[in-house]
Amino acid sequence: MEIQPIRSAANARLKAARAVRAGRDRSRLLLEGEHLLDEALAAGVVPEWVLHDDRAPAGALARAAAAGAEVVPCASNLLDGLSDLDSPRGLLALAPRPAATPPEVFAVAGGAPVLVSAGVQEPGNVGALVRVAAGLGAGGFVALKGGASPWSPRALRGAAGTTFRLPVAERAEPKGLVAAAASAGYALWGADAGGEPLAGPAPGPLALILGEEGRGLGPVWRSSCARLVAVPLARGVESLNVATAGAVLLAALTGLLGGGGGG
Repeated sequence: MEIQPIRSAANARLKAARAVRAGRDRSRLLLEGEHLLDEALAAGVVPEWVLHDDRAPAGALARAAAAGAEVVPCASNLLDGLSDLDSPRGLLALAPRPAATPPEVFAVAGGAPVLVSAGVQEPGNVGALVRVAAGLGAGGFVALKGGASPWSPRALRGAAGTTFRLPVAERAEPKGLVAAAASAGYALWGADAGGEPLAGPAPGPLALILGEEGRGLGPVWRSSCARLVAVPLARGVESLNVATAGAVLLAALTGLLGGGGGG
């Protein structure tokens, strides 16, 4: 039996998608386009449903259906109304949001650095930090309460889907992070423009904390961190974009930039 396309904005699936995009539903996430859908499927995250029009690749729809997702055609104007892309992809999926706690992240990290977003507000920056964590050898990523969610649509795009490739905790309490790090034997280091220049790999397991754009780390984190580190800069440049700073520091901490010991 042929499935009839969705043609009403009052459809329950469209209402559910709007709730996720508005941040009212934190238990699920939206995947727009073939790439994000495939990243989710590769990680074992099966969408509840996939809405599509004629622009969607047939192969992506077949893979979603084979995994157990319901595949439903939808009027193009309704799909485009749910998109925040300049060029909508004609494919939108709703999936359960993976959930991890800070203790779980540290347990899986196995001694590799853990990247922590402490109040980073811009979803694109959070997504870029997740991509940095995934690409530069971090063992996991933690986003504290008060910042953008790594599972928001813009953050997922900023991470290019790599959010599915490592354990991610969101809306974590600062006290919970501190306790989880201590229990796992991780030191807390903070990225700070006034910190000491970072010269080389980490001396042991650590969590690197990056603060809000512009303001940086708050006073609580400045006093809680065992060490404040900075990227050495030239030509009077005071700071870097938070994701850029995170990439340089994490590459140094994991030894990808070479250099001497971290002390």
